[in-house]
Amino acid sequence: MLDKFADELRQAREKSGLSLQQIAQKSRIDLKFIRAIDNGDFAFLPELYVKAFIKQYAKMVGLDEQLTIKKYESAKKGKPFDEPEEKSLPEIKKSKPEQGENKEAVKPVPAKVVKSFEESTVKEIESEQGNFFEKLKRDKILLSGVIAGSAIVLFLIIYFLFLRSNSEIVVAEKPYEEIRQENQQRYVKEKTAAVPDNTGTAFRSDSLSLLIRASDTSWIKIGIDNGGAEEFKLFPLSSKVVKAASVFNLIVGNAGSTQLKLNNKDLNLSGKKNEVKYISIDKNGLKYLDNPPTFGQK
Repeated sequence: MLDKFADELRQAREKSGLSLQQIAQKSRIDLKFIRAIDNGDFAFLPELYVKAFIKQYAKMVGLDEQLTIKKYESAKKGKPFDEPEEKSLPEIKKSKPEQGENKEAVKPVPAKVVKSFEESTVKEIESEQGNFFEKLKRDKILLSGVIAGSAIVLFLIIYFLFLRSNSEIVVAEKPYEEIRQENQQRYVKEKTAAVPDNTGTAFRSDSLSLLIRASDTSWIKIGIDNGGAEEFKLFPLSSKVVKAASVFNLIVGNAGSTQLKLNNKDLNLSGKKNEVKYISIDKNGLKYLDNPPTFGQK
């Protein structure tokens, strides 16, 4: 099914007179990805990027983008795609009078009757509107009375429970020397509690803090401390902070538009726009990987 879908894209491209190089140049998508789509190979990047590239390809060759994506999803499931048919409205035929039928059988209604009917209808509508607004006014007055009564009852409850019983509260004034000693003891306790405990482990669970910022849309897959992977998308001028004890393993989908900071220190991530990079980051810095990193189970 995917091969058939790719053939339809290729035929549309040839019909539009565009070459693979022209599509890559105008869409700013890497030529190798355009060639993969044209050859029916759709496993070159995550699904998010593949659909985005297919939509751009369809737009360049004059196809409907949303319909093309639906065809791709059906082809991926191995199912044929049935295009929706436009439903035509049934034609209304005017019935012709049969021969011998009396054309004057339906007589027009007199104007006086129509005028009388309209006047009575208008009076009924005006009467119903007057009743509705009158009822609304009564309900509004009743609601205001209920709210005012509830407020008075609430005030009386608060007054008798709290204000009246505490009307004569005598505050005993402490001597100055006693207050000074209490403040001094409190200061000593706070200072003792602020001393860090260095007897713990060498790394805390958040000893490494990684800031990921994107200047353009970027897809990220990250594993923390050899644990399960988290996958997310960063939109232009957005960022995300993740923390780990010892190591991060990442797949960066748009290296040219992604910046990294480890504990507020810039990491030199090299790459081009839409280029995929495999990297590992620990306390010593950034290291490039030749193959995608493996992620454990959450």
